[in-house]
Amino acid sequence: MVQTEEERKAKDKARHQTPEYKAKDKARRATPEAKAKAKNANDKYLSSEHGKAKKKARESTPEYKARKSELSKTPKYKAKKKVYQQSDQGKTKTKNYEARPEVKARRKRYAQSPEGKAKDKRYNESPKGILKKERKKIHANSPEGKAYFKAYRDDPVNKAKKHAKNISPEQKLKDKKLRDEYRQKVLSYYSKRLSKSNIPCCNCCGENFHPYFLALDHIAGKKQMDSEPELVKIGYSSKMKVNQLQKWIVDNNYPKGFQILCHNCNQAKGFYGKCPHEMK
Repeated sequence: MVQTEEERKAKDKARHQTPEYKAKDKARRATPEAKAKAKNANDKYLSSEHGKAKKKARESTPEYKARKSELSKTPKYKAKKKVYQQSDQGKTKTKNYEARPEVKARRKRYAQSPEGKAKDKRYNESPKGILKKERKKIHANSPEGKAYFKAYRDDPVNKAKKHAKNISPEQKLKDKKLRDEYRQKVLSYYSKRLSKSNIPCCNCCGENFHPYFLALDHIAGKKQMDSEPELVKIGYSSKMKVNQLQKWIVDNNYPKGFQILCHNCNQAKGFYGKCPHEMK
């Protein structure tokens, strides 16, 4: 007796509902090969236009949002989220997200809005906010806290930031003129010393058309020079900005370890470890 298409489908459906078939199918789907195959197929579908549209439509439904909200409140979800946030991948993702200009601007707008101010006020007056404030006060008065804040205040980078906030336009012009003087002194000294040139020039290719084409180069590497005792002893740090470094060089009588390169040679050295002019 020949089965019809409908009868065959009904028979297959009934067979698929049996406990034996379900157990066998579950075991098959649990294998690494099946999981990898299913993941590749799912990723391929979600990356397609149809898959993206379907996912977006599903995530915008009230049912999905309500289910996601309920799931986020479960202890299992919170524990899993905490573990991910403390992992290197989670920290990197959070850092990259918070570094976006649009995220910073949005948070700043919210903090300055009436809703943001009201939320901050409610938090500061809550038991949790009061406890956090007390902990901060205790930490600030402890030896570790005092040492931390002293190091923070003495950091040249933080000093420069604080100075930049309260600077007037006239003072900015004076500071720029002073920075240009330090830069010219550094360019002239190392060009004369290493390239035997009275005009600032690149120690690699000899570029001397304009000082704007030139840059100060750390011969051994910016961070590598942190391990040179002679430089560290007189206050060198790889954290110093260019302007701070140039002033430090002049104040410390032009120490060894620096040279003048054009931007092309300097960038090439950074990318390849050696300028192409030296690879000939």
